Amino acid sequence: MGIKGTQIIKLILTQKQKKMKKLFLSMVASLILVSCGTKTEKSEKVETSPAKFTLTVINHTDQDMKWEQSWGMTSPTSGVVKAGDTVKLSSNEVQSDHINVYPMPPKGVDQPNPGNGTFGMQYGYDGHIARVYCDNVCNKGYPTAAVHYEGTNWIYETEWLLPSGVQTNTTNTVTITTKPFTHVEE
Repeated sequence: MGIKGTQIIKLILTQKQKKMKKLFLSMVASLILVSCGTKTEKSEKVETSPAKFTLTVINHTDQDMKWEQSWGMTSPTSGVVKAGDTVKLSSNEVQSDHINVYPMPPKGVDQPNPGNGTFGMQYGYDGHIARVYCDNVCNKGYPTAAVHYEGTNWIYETEWLLPSGVQTNTTNTVTITTKPFTHVEE
C-alpha cells in the first residue's frame, strides 16, 4: 500500500496541476480576447467657434463690481472685476448675449443712492454678422449724468475705445469710473 498510496497521491496532484494549468490558460486566453476586442479611439480636440462679441471692461473705480453674461465661451458666466482690474467677456453665441456690470458707488459717498448701478450691453447675430443690438445708452444704464433719479448722489461714467452705439463695434473696451453727483434742476 505504501507504493500505491504514493502513486495515487502523485496522480491526484498531477490531475490538480493539469486543472490549474487549464484554468490559468483559459483566463489568459480570455484576457487576450477581451483586450483585442476593445477599441481605443483617438480622442479629438474639441475647439470652440471664434468669439463674435468681446467686451473688455476696465474697472477704474475704488470698489469691486459684479458682472454677468448670458453666454460665456469657455469661462464662467458671472464673476467680479476687482477695483483697478480688467475682465474680458467674450461670446460665440449666435442668438443673443447680454452683458451686465454693476458699478458700486465711490467709497467716499455717505449713504450712497442708489446702492449700485447697472450697465448693460446686448449683442446679437443676424445670420451674417455680429451686431450690437442695444448699448448701455439704449439699455438706460444708471446712474449716469443722463439717467438718474431724484436723490441720486453718485454716477458712473464710461469711456469707450470705439463708439458703443455702432452696430458693428462688437469688439470694444469700456473704462468705468464713478464720482459723487449732485442733481441740479434746470
